[in-house]
Amino acid sequence: MLLDEVLATLTSQLDDQAELGVKIKQQTEVPSEGPIDKGLWFYMQNVTAVFVDLKGSTELSAYRSPKPSAFAYTYFVRAMVVIFERFGSKYVDIQGDGVFGLFSGPQSEFYAVASAITARTQIERDIDARFEKDTSSEWKMTAGIGIDRGPLLVRRLGLRGTKQNEVWAGKPVNMAAKLSSVACSNQVVVSERVFSQFRKASPIRRRALLWGCGCCKEIQGDGLGITIGETKCLWTKEPAPAEMGLDFDQLYRLKSKWCCVHGAELCETIVTGCRPEA
Repeated sequence: MLLDEVLATLTSQLDDQAELGVKIKQQTEVPSEGPIDKGLWFYMQNVTAVFVDLKGSTELSAYRSPKPSAFAYTYFVRAMVVIFERFGSKYVDIQGDGVFGLFSGPQSEFYAVASAITARTQIERDIDARFEKDTSSEWKMTAGIGIDRGPLLVRRLGLRGTKQNEVWAGKPVNMAAKLSSVACSNQVVVSERVFSQFRKASPIRRRALLWGCGCCKEIQGDGLGITIGETKCLWTKEPAPAEMGLDFDQLYRLKSKWCCVHGAELCETIVTGCRPEA
């Protein structure tokens, strides 16, 4: 009987796991894939997760033809994978309507936020335009982007002899996904613990990330009440929604994209902590 076969396989798998036990190995970098043998898990102390969620996919799927959906997902996923990998993400994966990248190391939050701003900028400037041209669709491609950081465990799990996938145990991916869901279209939203790292950055890096170049007047809101000259902080602070199950009290929103004139310089400064040579 089918049920008997299922229960027998389940018992065998659980017995095997009980015999193997669990071993934890510290890692400083995010691996390209998790360990698979002898109950081993990798543990990383500081990992920054960026989750980019494609907005309005339900509306897109309502089209009679599947072609717009195919174009949208193809462009979106390809672009996010390229961006994450070029900014040094060691692991990129697809989860539902979203793509996430993981960054490791003491400076991971700066590579992560630079990739997030690049993703937000390119979706608005290039990817949506390509989608509209190729499909003649009025649906607008936008995304919500969330960033969180913290410890993660990883292992590849599945049945012997079948497809095995990475399981990431920890808060960063889950929290980044939740932040992407509360982000409005083409917004970057970060957790309180990520923003605290921005505040502790070097002055030049902090200036580039928190205040930018001052060209984009339309993105300047009340901010955090901090001003330098006539430029206000680009980020707005608000209470974390209680119903979201977030484990921090405040979140920070960024509406801005890379400036057409100074974007490359700002990006380089945020990533390296140095002003690019002229």
